[in-house]
Amino acid sequence: MKAIILAAGMGSRLAPLTNDRPKVLVPVAGRPILFRQLDHLTAAGFDLADVVIVGGYRVDTLRAELAANGFAACTVIFNDMYEPWNNFWSLAVAEPAVRGHAVLQFDGDVILDPALLPKMLAAPGDALLAVDVRDELDDETMKAQVGAAGDVTGLSKQLDPATCAGEYIGISRLSAEAAAKVFRELHALRDEGLTNEYYEGAYLRLIRRGEVRFGVVDVHACMVTEIDNVEDLARADALVRAREG
Repeated sequence: MKAIILAAGMGSRLAPLTNDRPKVLVPVAGRPILFRQLDHLTAAGFDLADVVIVGGYRVDTLRAELAANGFAACTVIFNDMYEPWNNFWSLAVAEPAVRGHAVLQFDGDVILDPALLPKMLAAPGDALLAVDVRDELDDETMKAQVGAAGDVTGLSKQLDPATCAGEYIGISRLSAEAAAKVFRELHALRDEGLTNEYYEGAYLRLIRRGEVRFGVVDVHACMVTEIDNVEDLARADALVRAREG
């Protein structure tokens, strides 16, 4: 299995902390977000040579920091469309590095606890989304609807919270077959000129056509914090410091 971390974003809402570095290198409790994710991957049994990091904004700084901190074995891929296009293309450009493999994909701005990745890796299914099953959902939340069979039926920020099971927290696991279908759909978005899409848009199109059934892994019991702004950063910092003592 290969791991893909989407790390191309600038993180403008974290400025000035991101003036000289990509968002994923902003520290939480003294350690960059990305390094914490890599720590979790190695603890879960991943070899760094099987980790693909998609960079964009200040990619040279990203490469330099990885090399300087013991992560040189990771593959860094540059998404040259990170600024004009949405994040669907960051996932798409990783395809050559992971083709033919199962994939564990996650967003580069998520702080998680050590229990989450083992839970994702142990769950049965060809295509799985990590969902924080809860009621409190807002307009910025990537919301997931779940049908009676337990599969995801809707995935969008625009969904009515009252109809949703919880928040997709930016971590997915795909078999090699499911990943190939996702990559084809990502390229279809590009070919159709739908360049403002999130990668979740490709998931949703596959769901609606019945080509991939996405199951849910409920990670509500795990600590998960997405960092979009300084308030999120402060909350994540406090949670991690409390956990780590």
